[in-house]
Amino acid sequence: MAEGTGAPEPNLMDMFDADSKDRLICRVCGSLVAGAGDYPKAHWDWHEASNGA
Repeated sequence: MAEGTGAPEPNLMDMFDADSKDRLICRVCGSLVAGAGDYPKAHWDWHEASNGA
């Protein structure tokens, strides 16, 4: 029986504050991120990368 590969990924939206326009503000680095599509996930991945902030 295979076990899980690690802890579940946290909710991405907890990492962002909402802007008045369809943008998100990263709580970690303060960057504006588009709220549509895969942009929040891509920004999260950047922080998780070895060269990310």
